[in-house]
Amino acid sequence: MRALTLPTPRDTVTSRPRIRCDASTSSNDAPRRVGRIKSIETFPLKGARGVSIEQTTVHIGTSVPRDREFALLRSENEERWGSDDVEASAGRILRTGEKKDEGHHSNKHLFHQLITDPSLAKYRGIAIGSRGLAIECAQSGEVLVRCEDYDEDASGRRAIETFFASRLETARAEAPPTLTRAEGHSFTNVGGRPKEHVLHINTVPSVRAVYDACTKSAPEGMRETLDEFAMRFRPNIVVEDESGRLRAFDEFEWCNRNVRIGSKCVLRVNEPTIRCPSTRVRYEDSETDVARPDVDIRTDFPDLRASIFGRDAIELASKGSYLGLYAVAIVPGSIEVGEDVYVL
Repeated sequence: MRALTLPTPRDTVTSRPRIRCDASTSSNDAPRRVGRIKSIETFPLKGARGVSIEQTTVHIGTSVPRDREFALLRSENEERWGSDDVEASAGRILRTGEKKDEGHHSNKHLFHQLITDPSLAKYRGIAIGSRGLAIECAQSGEVLVRCEDYDEDASGRRAIETFFASRLETARAEAPPTLTRAEGHSFTNVGGRPKEHVLHINTVPSVRAVYDACTKSAPEGMRETLDEFAMRFRPNIVVEDESGRLRAFDEFEWCNRNVRIGSKCVLRVNEPTIRCPSTRVRYEDSETDVARPDVDIRTDFPDLRASIFGRDAIELASKGSYLGLYAVAIVPGSIEVGEDVYVL
């Protein structure tokens, strides 16, 4: 059992009582509606923009379909991928690395990502067919390059690799990245085990609170709308509450509890999502913004002391900033924009 204690926040929410998040209190509670799904997102290519979907089916232990199915392995790490079968390669590359949380965080530094290559935000990854990937200009919607089938279309793979070699900040044309994919694997920032999938949940009130804080800290204010800013956090599921009862950071109460979407799909909420400087990349122009959401969250918003990853309890702010929740599907079912969300 893991308990999360949320001290009373400062600033706009100083009147809120301390929140105690404990799985032991949830077993006899009646389902409580906390909002509805505002949007569902999938990000087929790690680091690139994603695609909004209206409805999908989530299976046990999986994320939304095609999420982080592809990644661009940095050329200097190509030998670690190897030449054997792709599932063995993916399992090896996703194993926990040095100084990582054992059995939990994947080796994201081996891949091109927004924190090192903000130009990734100029492009949208679109899953095509059963194993294909198309790269679209996020501004114009034009398809720039595509691979029809990862296993069969070698020229398509090379075209995508060559395309990004000349466009990413830390890539080199003479040593292009390797487009990686493995059936059933997800190149997420969480998941040190093969075929381990998580869903990332955000709530509108929490994102709005961070947006407002960044607006205050930015000399010229924010150039993005709230919806544009929200995509910096790359959520799979965004929850809103039209009644206004869901407040910023209320979702931390959901940790160690189950959340039902609609009538069937049930997710187990595991832990808060630790944020990194990639949230500073502005989607509007793919530039690193003066506003720093990861810093503003840490200094202006509630802190959590938590026992996660099987370790002793720590102050999460000492590790980094946090916004959103990681969850795993434990009961399969369809999910759809507009469906109600319940804490069980």
